[in-house]
Amino acid sequence: MLLFKMKIKFQNIGWKSKVSQKRATFSISINKLVVIGSCLKKGQILYSYLGEDDDNRPIMITYLDGKEKLDNETS
Repeated sequence: MLLFKMKIKFQNIGWKSKVSQKRATFSISINKLVVIGSCLKKGQILYSYLGEDDDNRPIMITYLDGKEKLDNETS
């Protein structure tokens, strides 16, 4: 496992998501304010990555601009 540090600046919005299942697909919801503020559209592809924070808690990072992580960011 490769380690790298990423500086994350949290915005003043947070929400709870509930994991849903429809047949073999699981999904989570995104707050409507985030969707509107990020100009997301239905069907748009977002890239998400799993990681751990400094306390070894699992986290998921999702890029809302529809782009994959940069090449200089290692996983």
